[in-house]
Amino acid sequence: MADYQLTNTASVIRTSDGTIIPNDMRNADRMKYQVWLDEGGVPDPHVPLPVPVVPADANARIDAGVMAALTAAQSVRDTLHAIPSNLSAANFQQFLLQAKILSDAFVAMLQAQATPPPE
Repeated sequence: MADYQLTNTASVIRTSDGTIIPNDMRNADRMKYQVWLDEGGVPDPHVPLPVPVVPADANARIDAGVMAALTAAQSVRDTLHAIPSNLSAANFQQFLLQAKILSDAFVAMLQAQATPPPE
């Protein structure tokens, strides 16, 4: 595992503590990341969320959508509970990423219900 991991945005994740580092060269963590890159560091690639398999049966599709949304919601819940009471910009960035993942899962669930399966 590398010291950093790419995301699907310009931000990167420091793997040692999960801190999301914004693409802002005024950010001290971003400067350290750039030095690490300049010294030959290679970040781990972005790992996209798995695409849920959409069953043809309507009830199974609903169950799959609910499970995908539940998994994302649990991740957001865990992230919220891990945020210390003295919220920092880095913690907010981590929460924001998790909130985006939750909203993407919720939209995917609704889209799966709106789209009939192929015949």
